[in-house]
Amino acid sequence: MLRPTNLCLHQGDSWAATVTVLNADGTTPDLTGYTAQSQFRLAPADQEHQVAAELLGVVVPPNLISISLTAEQTTLLVDPAYRWDLQIISPTGEVTTILAGSVAITLAVTRIPPVEPPWLRRIA
Repeated sequence: MLRPTNLCLHQGDSWAATVTVLNADGTTPDLTGYTAQSQFRLAPADQEHQVAAELLGVVVPPNLISISLTAEQTTLLVDPAYRWDLQIISPTGEVTTILAGSVAITLAVTRIPPVEPPWLRRIA
């Protein structure tokens, strides 16, 4: 069953969450052999724009899914709003979307300057 889930992230921060999957009757499913996929886009089923972020999704049997983004990935999220969903894929290829919603991005203020390699430093 699809559950609306909205996210709030801060640009440039690492982000992770654990999703507990339950059957409609509240029982625990066995997700052994399942995979998970999740993307951020500017709009749902958006063919005009590319994927803004591909979340790492790891299924942890029996019924957990770990999802995450690196700081480098969230740095590239330059729009204040995206759409997202999380799908699980059964060993037989059946796709089920379990979460979907909006993503609000708080744009970063502080930036860590890139470190210049020592061999590139200018001689004064």
